[in-house]
Amino acid sequence: MLNWLTGKADYSRRAGEIYGPIVASARQHTFFAAWGVPDTSEGRFEMLALHVALVMLRLGRAGPDGVRLSRAVAETFMTDMDDNMREIGIGDLTVPKKVKRAAAALYDRHRDYAAALAVPAGSETTADAVSQALLPVIGAALSGAHPTARDMPGLDRLALAHYIERLSGALAVTPDADCLAGKLPLPWPAH
Repeated sequence: MLNWLTGKADYSRRAGEIYGPIVASARQHTFFAAWGVPDTSEGRFEMLALHVALVMLRLGRAGPDGVRLSRAVAETFMTDMDDNMREIGIGDLTVPKKVKRAAAALYDRHRDYAAALAVPAGSETTADAVSQALLPVIGAALSGAHPTARDMPGLDRLALAHYIERLSGALAVTPDADCLAGKLPLPWPAH
């Protein structure tokens, strides 16, 4: 009778095990110091959302168990957002609204990165597609506008696009069983 509860707890546990390395990958100094991603709460959010979205995309291709685990990773992300907002002193009444916006942003990135990665690997077009998915969200958070690559000259969009391709490629060739066990390759950015 309680199998559904045990199963949900198992997915939550595995999602937590997956989420820690995702956060570590998203916080790599290279993104901010070398590639020009703004070292702000918005820029850090974008790097975290990028990694979570790519892992969710891969898990979603691992059958029904992967879809459940992907959902559990998203729930872990939302719990982390809630915890962090409360920790920095955001009022209890506004936290749910902000978490809802963060969740919507995650699912927007999930969709945007899926579309960007549908472009053939290694092409300038891929970098453009990734840039179009990334630049507007970072730029809008920083300036309230929708910038182009020219508006953020410090952002090394090609390095970021190649990293995203490499991460997506590494995830794509990881066997489903490893993905479901939480054994995901999260490469470090090249310096």
